[in-house]
Amino acid sequence: MLAPLKDRSLLEREPAIAENEAEILALRLALRDARSAQRRSATLSARKVVGLTNEVNRQSELNARLQLQVDELENGQAIVALGQQLMALRDHNEQMAAAAHRLWFLDRTLGAAHRECERLARERDAALDSLHDKSTDHT
Repeated sequence: MLAPLKDRSLLEREPAIAENEAEILALRLALRDARSAQRRSATLSARKVVGLTNEVNRQSELNARLQLQVDELENGQAIVALGQQLMALRDHNEQMAAAAHRLWFLDRTLGAAHRECERLARERDAALDSLHDKSTDHT
C-alpha cells in the first residue's frame, strides 16, 4: 500500500514534469540532429579545404615554373640558347650543302666515266669487228 502524501504539490506538479521531460527529450533530439548536421558540415568543409589546398599547391607549382621561364627570358638565356641552336643548325646546313655539292660532282663524274666506258666498249667492239672482218677476208 502507498504511503499518504504529505505534500500534495508533488501530484499537482506531475503534469508539468511530464511536459518538461517531453521538452527535454525534444531538445535532446534537436541537439543530436544539430550535432549530426554539424559533423556533416565539418566533413564537407574539411574536404573543401583539402581540395582547395591541393589547388593552391598546384597553382603555386605552376606559378614557380612560369616564373622560371620569365626569369630565363629576362636573363636572355632563352635567346642565347636559341642562338646556339641556330649556329649549330647553320653549321649542319653548311655541311649538308657541301655534301650535296660533292654528291652532284661525283654524280657528274660517274656519268662521264659511264659514257667513256660506253665509248671505249664501242671502240673495242668496232676493233674486234674490224679484226674479225680482216681475218675472214684472208681465208
